[in-house]
Amino acid sequence: MARNTKALSDSQIKKLAPTWRVKKKQLYKKFIFSNFSDALGFIVQIGVEAERLNHHPTIHNTYNKVEIYLSTHSINGLSTLDIKLADNIDNI
Repeated sequence: MARNTKALSDSQIKKLAPTWRVKKKQLYKKFIFSNFSDALGFIVQIGVEAERLNHHPTIHNTYNKVEIYLSTHSINGLSTLDIKLADNIDNI
């Protein structure tokens, strides 16, 4: 996927990813599941989407909690790639 993407403004981010928040200049969202197996299954599904988009998140997992961080390293900011992956994650 081409990486000639421009960084999004704060207002664009709020409009395009309203259920996510910006934390440390990255899109961030925490998901809580009933158990570790459900959390792990979610992570695997994220991995499939990340590979499909060739855009890989930072994922932290502790038992039933999954924290996702998205950013576009090539532009040192947030881009439409992050929004697309965030939307796909929300639809899992």
